[in-house]
Amino acid sequence: MLATASGDVSVKYTTVLPKACIEEMKNLADKKMVPSVSQGIRLAIEQFITLQKKQAYTDSLKEAAQDEAFIKRTMDTQDAFSIVDDEGVGSW
Repeated sequence: MLATASGDVSVKYTTVLPKACIEEMKNLADKKMVPSVSQGIRLAIEQFITLQKKQAYTDSLKEAAQDEAFIKRTMDTQDAFSIVDDEGVGSW
């Protein structure tokens, strides 16, 4: 296992990628657009994971917006904290 600059542990993993993708990544590395092929692949995977997580979150919010009980709990909580929000006005 290897540690990245951020301290995360890296694990070597073998996978099969289309030759064209590897050639494109090599071109990007040659042009110094990514530090290396490995780093470019790592960045692409990290971006993909982030995008998928955002999409899953968006989907869950859309689903929650259709849930009447969720909306009621949210509105009740908002109402419960409205007094606290008002208390801070002008005190700073």
